[in-house]
Amino acid sequence: MRRTSLILVSGLLPILSGSCGDAPSVGGQRLPGSAGSLAELATTVLVGLAAADTLRLEGVRLTEIEHNEMVWPELPASAPEVNYPVDLAWKNIRTRNRAALSDLFGVYEDRKLQLIDAECRGSTEAFESFVVHTDCWVTLERDGDLIPPQQIFKDVLDWDGELKIFRYYEP
Repeated sequence: MRRTSLILVSGLLPILSGSCGDAPSVGGQRLPGSAGSLAELATTVLVGLAAADTLRLEGVRLTEIEHNEMVWPELPASAPEVNYPVDLAWKNIRTRNRAALSDLFGVYEDRKLQLIDAECRGSTEAFESFVVHTDCWVTLERDGDLIPPQQIFKDVLDWDGELKIFRYYEP
């Protein structure tokens, strides 16, 4: 198992934010701020939670433009016969995300943790342009003690190796 020190990497994981279109935008990324691996994504989240850094945390989560213009059109809920508006879907994600972050800060803020493992145990759902990894968990260590797996975020979008979180998970 690979250990990642959150203290050491906090300055090494810059998070870029902004919107994206059909072509790569920032640094060649289609999804600016995305991580290149699940471990990198989880480490960024843990650093952000420990520092209560909402900008860092928002940087690795899908933006409204990414969700509405790139992801939503491929999701089953976007089908006309479902009649579920994209603005309502985004409002639901935003509301649940805010509640989750509030709870997560209470658990993880000011904690010195090491990432031991990050994995998605659920199915992988393939769409035309991306895949979604489900049921994601992190295993952590604090002061040499292993902490049981935690679910900080649940689903991860993978667009050609660029990973972002749909929303944070309410503990």
